[in-house]
Amino acid sequence: MARPRTFAPDAALARIKDAFWEKGYEGTSMQDIEAATGLKKQSLYRLFGDKRQMYLAALRHYEENEIRKAAELLETPGTAKERFAGFFGHFIDDALKTGDRRGCFLCNAAVDQAQVDKETLRQVHRIMEQVARLFERVLATSKPYDTDAELTTKKAAHLMASYLGLRVLIKAGWPEDYLRLSARAAVEAV
Repeated sequence: MARPRTFAPDAALARIKDAFWEKGYEGTSMQDIEAATGLKKQSLYRLFGDKRQMYLAALRHYEENEIRKAAELLETPGTAKERFAGFFGHFIDDALKTGDRRGCFLCNAAVDQAQVDKETLRQVHRIMEQVARLFERVLATSKPYDTDAELTTKKAAHLMASYLGLRVLIKAGWPEDYLRLSARAAVEAV
């Protein structure tokens, strides 16, 4: 008779994601993943597959949780400008409050693995597309974007570049005043 599972797969996947987020794909060993999850290699392989499959599952886990979080941050009352100010400000405040300078797992995946792994590249593109569509939906609630789809798409692309750039600046340890200046410049352009 098989022993019942004594761990939650979703919690283990969150810890795997954190290990990859901290050290990147190449920098994360199976020993790191074992230490992060408290599970043995055989259990990890049985549950998630090999290291690459774990990485891709971690990226999907990030997508599911972070897209939902981004939507919650952006789907608040207020003008598009106010909503983007809150969105950008959240990531700055969170990094300063927690000291978490890992940056954005999506940005890290784009730089770390997307050029060498086609499935990672597909996932990165899919997630970025979801964020861009979310930005477009928020913009479409305000003038002049509510009547100009091309302008909405252009501004969403600008905000996406600003957002990803901000996350890189956070990871690089830039000072708070520069982070806020960068966010303010992006939001003022809305």
